[in-house]
Amino acid sequence: MAFTQIYVNLPVTDLDASTSFYLALGGVLNPQFTDETSAQVALGEVVTVQLMTHEQFGQFTSRPVASGAIESILALPAESKEEVDRLADAAVKAGGSEPRPAQDMGWLYNRAVDDPDGHSWELLSFDASAMPGTPE
Repeated sequence: MAFTQIYVNLPVTDLDASTSFYLALGGVLNPQFTDETSAQVALGEVVTVQLMTHEQFGQFTSRPVASGAIESILALPAESKEEVDRLADAAVKAGGSEPRPAQDMGWLYNRAVDDPDGHSWELLSFDASAMPGTPE
C-alpha cells in the first residue's frame, strides 16, 4: 500500500496566528474542517495541516500535549532557492521565526522556519543530480 496524502495534526496556542502562518506558506484554508477550535490548511495536494487548540487536540490523545519541546522537523520541498526564500520570508513576516541561518550546500539549499508554537519546518530546494557522490 502506498500513502497518497499526509495529515499533520498540530496543537496550537493561538489558532488565528497559526492559521495566518500556514496561509503565508501558500496554504489554502478548508472551511469545511475549520471552526473556532480547529483550522485545516492544505499545503498542496498531498500535505494538509490540521491546526487545533490544545483543548481540541487533547480530545485525540490520553497523553499530555507537548509544548515548547521540539518533537519533529517536517520538510517541504520548493521549486527553487528563490521560492524557498520567498516562502521563508513570508512565514517569518506572518509570525514565524527562523531558528538558524540558511544552509547552502550547492546541491541543497534550505531554511528552517518555526510556526508561532515552535513546530519546525525545513523549506528546501535541491538538485539530486549535483549531490556529491552521485554517478555522472
